[in-house]
Amino acid sequence: DTIQDTIKAVLNSDYPKDKLDVLVINDGSTDRTLERAKEFDVRILDKKNSGKADSLNQALEMVDSEFVAVVDADSYPVENAFKNILSHFTDKMGGVTSCIWVKDPKNLLEKMQAAEYTFISWARKLLEFIGCVYVTPGALSIYRLKALKGVGGFDTKNMTEDIEITWRLLRNKYEIGMCLAAKVFTVPPKKLGQYWRQRLRWHLGGLQTFLKYKNTLFNNK
Repeated sequence: DTIQDTIKAVLNSDYPKDKLDVLVINDGSTDRTLERAKEFDVRILDKKNSGKADSLNQALEMVDSEFVAVVDADSYPVENAFKNILSHFTDKMGGVTSCIWVKDPKNLLEKMQAAEYTFISWARKLLEFIGCVYVTPGALSIYRLKALKGVGGFDTKNMTEDIEITWRLLRNKYEIGMCLAAKVFTVPPKKLGQYWRQRLRWHLGGLQTFLKYKNTLFNNK
C-alpha cells in the first residue's frame, strides 16, 4: 500500500537526477508490491524472500557509488533530505541518519509515537556530540559504500540490522552522524499488537547486538 508513495518521494528529491540511482528491492512479496514498483522507471531487484539484511547485501553488489541510501518501503524522505544528509558527512563518518517524523498521526497510539519520535530525534542528536549514535534507522540513513562493504555488510542473523551495523561501524573506527535537517516521514504501527511486535523486535535485536559487542564495554580503545 505504501511502495508507490515511497518511490515517488525518492524520485521527487531535489538531488541531481543524473546522480540518483534508485533500486527497489522486492523481497519475495506475495502482494502487488512488484507490480506497483514496475510502474516506475527504477531498477528492481526481484528475489526470493530472505529477510531485509540479506536483501540489502544483495543490493549492495548492484551498487557502484560513493554513498548508498536505505529507505524503508513505508517511509517518505522530504525533497532536500538526501542533500542535507550528505552535507553532514565528514571523512571519518561511515553513516548518517535522519530526523524521523510520524506521518499523519490520527489515533492516540500514533500521536503518542509522534511525540516519542520527536524526543528520540533530539536525544539522538545529543548522542552525536559524544560519538554515541547507536542506530541508523531504516526509514532513511545514508552510508559510505566502502565502509559498509569494508565491515562485511549487514548481519543476516540480527533482528535489527540497522542497530548492529551501526555498532560494527563504530567498532571499526567510523563515526556515525545524525542530521536534524534531513526529515523523513514514516508510517507507525496503528494498533497495539503491531506496536508490541515492533518494539519486541527492536529490544531483542538490541540485546543481540549488546551481547555481540559486550567485549567493548569499558574498553578505552
